[in-house]
Amino acid sequence: GGNASHPLLAPRGRGFRQAPRRPGPARLMPQFSVTRSVPYTAEQVFAIARDVARYKEFLPLVKRSLVRNVKAESDGRETFEGELTVAYQKLGIEEVMVSRVTVDPAAMTVTARSDQGPVKHLVSEWKIVPTGDNRCDINFSVDYQLKSRMLQMMFSGMFDMAVRKIMSAFEERARALYGPAIS
Repeated sequence: GGNASHPLLAPRGRGFRQAPRRPGPARLMPQFSVTRSVPYTAEQVFAIARDVARYKEFLPLVKRSLVRNVKAESDGRETFEGELTVAYQKLGIEEVMVSRVTVDPAAMTVTARSDQGPVKHLVSEWKIVPTGDNRCDINFSVDYQLKSRMLQMMFSGMFDMAVRKIMSAFEERARALYGPAIS
């Protein structure tokens, strides 16, 4: 189907909605999406999203973040392998997540795909949309399926909160780097 009625495009502002489940077996994995309107330029926010190596400095639960095998594509995109070590001490979980990351400056997207470790399938995407003078929307969406049903059930309850926390950390990072909003 086309992108116009894509279920992940959440309402503007602080709205947050779990995507409706589609009928049939195709939609087995949860999809989460959150969109925030922020008082920073799209370029400023995109600079944070594409700098995967520094995620450990501000994203919750991320202990280490590495980037390897950076390739500049002829169309202006950049691809690399991103490795995040995610630690959740309360549950004694520490996992290394390796993703194939595509940075697309023209579309202002950073997309990570993984099928390694505990993950059967994971696609996360930052999409930055300019909305006016010194303003943009940040859309963060995650679509995933874990290999373990038990983990999947455990995580589904925590996942929307995790997505919101990631978005809040992102907003804090923008404030730390660029100062308070320019009104």
